[in-house]
Amino acid sequence: MPKATAIIPLWNGEQWIRPCLTALARQREGTPFALEVIVVDNGSVDRAPAIVQSEFPDARLIRNSRNLGFAGGCNVGLAAATGDLLVLLNQDTLVQPGWLAGLARALNDPQVGIAGSLALLPDGATVQHAGGIIDWPLGIARHRGQGESLAGPWKESAEVAFVTAASLAMRREVWEKIGSLDEGFGPGYYEDVDLCLRAQAAGYGVVYAPASRLLHSESGSFTDSPFTRWARLRGRLRFCLKHLPPQRFLHEFLPAEADYQPTVLAGDRQGQVARAYLEAIPMVLELWHSPAATDEIRERAILSLCRLCPPLTPATPPAQRIPPPGQPLLTPSPLDRIPLLGRLRRGLHQLAIFYAERRERELLALLEDQQEAIDRLQKENARLRERPQD
Repeated sequence: MPKATAIIPLWNGEQWIRPCLTALARQREGTPFALEVIVVDNGSVDRAPAIVQSEFPDARLIRNSRNLGFAGGCNVGLAAATGDLLVLLNQDTLVQPGWLAGLARALNDPQVGIAGSLALLPDGATVQHAGGIIDWPLGIARHRGQGESLAGPWKESAEVAFVTAASLAMRREVWEKIGSLDEGFGPGYYEDVDLCLRAQAAGYGVVYAPASRLLHSESGSFTDSPFTRWARLRGRLRFCLKHLPPQRFLHEFLPAEADYQPTVLAGDRQGQVARAYLEAIPMVLELWHSPAATDEIRERAILSLCRLCPPLTPATPPAQRIPPPGQPLLTPSPLDRIPLLGRLRRGLHQLAIFYAERRERELLALLEDQQEAIDRLQKENARLRERPQD
């Protein structure tokens, strides 16, 4: 008998995990799958892990010492899974009868790599997700059918751009080929969209399987609005940097993003938009390795991200040990004379100041990491200067 593994990342889900696991246990009835359930706790501080341990002995509980984010929690579960069918499931879902069978049928087609469920709001009659579409060049991921009646056209299966990891299934062979979720999207948002595009790039289809249904409260993890706004924007920026060629990012995404700014900035009261744009600066160097990403293109992208960053107004007086904006945070370096690295250092300075206003302890760790990287670059720069010219 084939085995399916359901992986549930758990974080402070005391309200959700009991009904979620109770509904999931019923999937074992009349299903041609042995069902393995893995719950990965991401450092919860409520009773959720205790509920799993005491009330659901058939579920395997893995406890992380800290919150690894949605992707990190899922990856821990994927590494531990033994099933032929691997399913990611949110803690705030209630799977309906036939949920697992519907996903399995969709994946019977060897051309299909990933399948996703029909997610309904708790009223059971309103669509929350029926597959997804991506609006380019901004990379905005949208749920098909969101807010519409189930009586609409959402009962038909379709090939889609992505499906939500609230309920996402793939065969083991697909996971082994395309790899796990990108933890760079942490704490959450867009890691499932990225996974689907990677599957498509590997030659697999992504389908919406309406025979697989669940109710999704969509409020079990990200409930803080400023936090959610930052995480969503940060994820979208990383997604576009990964999936748009550098020229398209420069000439299509950045101008479109500038026009989109009033929407992005709406409700920005705690600097979360600035934080997301600044955190995208190191991603340029992390993700752009193709020959098309020249130093000039990288520099122009970094400068544009800095210009998109709204002015930072300190919420509290800066910590005394942290130099204020306008004073050097890092010691002067010969690298400052190299345009790209000089711009990058100044961009990282802005990012560090942002953290200084809020989390001095995190800032000091960031400075140590950046100083080590800069020391390595300085040594490499000196080594290259000492090499004899041909």
